[in-house]
Amino acid sequence: MTSRINFLALAAICALLVATGCKKNTTETKDATPEFNRAGSSYLDSRAVPSLTATVPNVISSALTLTNDRVWLIDGPTFVVNNATLTIQPGTFIKGRKASTSGNPSFLLSAKGAKIIADGTIDAPIVFTTDQPVCSRGRGDWGGVVLLGSAPINVAPTVIIEGIAASYLPSSSFLSYPASIQYGSNGGANDASVNADAASASTLRNVRIEFAGDVLEADNELNGLTLGGVGSATILENIQVSYGADDAFEFFGGSVNAKNLIAYGCDDDDFDFDNGYQGAIQFAAGIKLPCAGGYSTNPNGIECNNNTNNALTEGNRPTHPVLSNLTLIGHSATPGPIGSGSAGVGALFRQTTEFTFVNSLVGGFATGVNYSAATVAPSLFAFDAVHGFTAATNPASGGTSVDRSTALITNDYLLLSNPFSITCACGAVATPDYRYNDDPFSPSPADGLFSLSGVSVTHPGGALTSFSSVGYAGAFGPASGPRWDVQNWTSYAPQTNPY
Repeated sequence: MTSRINFLALAAICALLVATGCKKNTTETKDATPEFNRAGSSYLDSRAVPSLTATVPNVISSALTLTNDRVWLIDGPTFVVNNATLTIQPGTFIKGRKASTSGNPSFLLSAKGAKIIADGTIDAPIVFTTDQPVCSRGRGDWGGVVLLGSAPINVAPTVIIEGIAASYLPSSSFLSYPASIQYGSNGGANDASVNADAASASTLRNVRIEFAGDVLEADNELNGLTLGGVGSATILENIQVSYGADDAFEFFGGSVNAKNLIAYGCDDDDFDFDNGYQGAIQFAAGIKLPCAGGYSTNPNGIECNNNTNNALTEGNRPTHPVLSNLTLIGHSATPGPIGSGSAGVGALFRQTTEFTFVNSLVGGFATGVNYSAATVAPSLFAFDAVHGFTAATNPASGGTSVDRSTALITNDYLLLSNPFSITCACGAVATPDYRYNDDPFSPSPADGLFSLSGVSVTHPGGALTSFSSVGYAGAFGPASGPRWDVQNWTSYAPQTNPY
C-alpha cells in the first residue's frame, strides 16, 4: 500500500580502495594520446599526462580555450566574467592547487552571463582534480567548480553564492563584490533576467571533479559542483564528483536538468537542493564509502530545503526537484535492523519543500526517507524501495504529508540479503557494482519485483526533456542489466591514478 520497503539486511556498499589510496579514473582517445586502459578491475587511469603545464588566468574576460596538450593549473580563485566563454577540450586535465599563491582556495567560477563549455567524450573525459601526488590526495584539496546563471530562484537575486569571501576576488575592473558572485532572478515584472533560462548556457558532459570543496564557515561552503540560478539550457550529463569536502552537487534555485550523475565518497550530502530549484534528474547514484571515514555528522544522500528563512516571497517558488531512478547508499555496511555506526538520511525533504521522488532505491542510512516536514501534494513518493537501520520512512505510515502512491510490492517488509553485488574490502580495489542481484528477495518471488514501468511525473517548472522509459527502479537496474557507471568517463581509484 505504500512504496516503503524495509531492508532487514543491507550488507552493502562500496567498491573501495587500496589502503594507500582511493579514487578516480580517466579516459581519452585523442590522436596524440594513448587510448584509455583499465588495468583489470582497479579502475586506474593509465593515460599519459602531458609534460607541459600552464596556469589558467585568474580573470577570464574574453574567449579562452584550454587545450589537452598540457595540464592546466588553477592557482587560487579563478573567474570567467564579462560574458566570456571558457572552452575545455576533451581529455584535458585541470588541477587545482592546494597551496595557491594568494593563500585563498583554488576554484573555477563562471559568473552570470559567462559560460564554461567542458564537453568531454566517454573515452576522453575532462578531469578536474588536485595537484597533489598519488596517495597524498584528500577531500578539500581545492575548491571545485561553480556555475552561476539567471534562472529563477525563491530569494532576492541580490543573494551571493556560498563559500566565497569578498577577499577572494582578484583585483580586476571586471570583478566587483558582491555583484560578481550574485545569481538568479526573481521572476518579477521589472526583472531584466526574467525568462533568462537559456542565458549562461554552459555544458558539463563526461566530466570528473575530484578532491574538491572548501568550508569558509559553517553552512557557507564550496562543493564539488555548485550551481546557482542555472537554467534549463545548460547541459549536465555524465558527471562524477569523488571525495569532495561538503556536498558533491548543490543546486541553488534554477531549473537545470541532469542525467547520469555520480557522487562518490563525499563527506556530506550527495545532492543538495535549495532556494527554489525546480529541475529534473534521472539516473543518479550517491555512494558513501564505509572505509573512507571522515564523514560529517549528517551525511545525507539528499537534502532538500527552501531557503534560510523558509519564506517564499520571490514568486512563491518552492524548491521542487523531480527525481527518478536514483540509487542512494549510506556508509554503514553492518547488516541487521539496527546498524552500528549508521548515520544520515537517505533523502531528507524539509522546510515545506515539495518533491517528486520515484522509481528509486535507498539503503544503508539511519533513516531511509524523511519527508515529515515536506509540504502536502503535489509532492510524490512512489515506486521506491527504502531501507533504514532505524526507520525506513518518517512518517512511518499515512499519507497526509505527501501523495503515497501504489506500492512497488504489497509486502510491508522486504527481506534483503546483500542486495547489491558488491563488497566492502578496504585492502583491495574491487569492481564497483551497485546493481541489485536478480534474486535477492524473500519471501516474495524476485522476478519482476523491480521490473516496473514506473510512474509518470509532471515537471513543476523549467523545460523538461522527457525521462527515459526503463523497466526498473534505481539508477542501474538488476545485475543482469546494462551499466552506465563504469564507462570510460568514470573512475573509482583517483587516489592512485598516476596523473
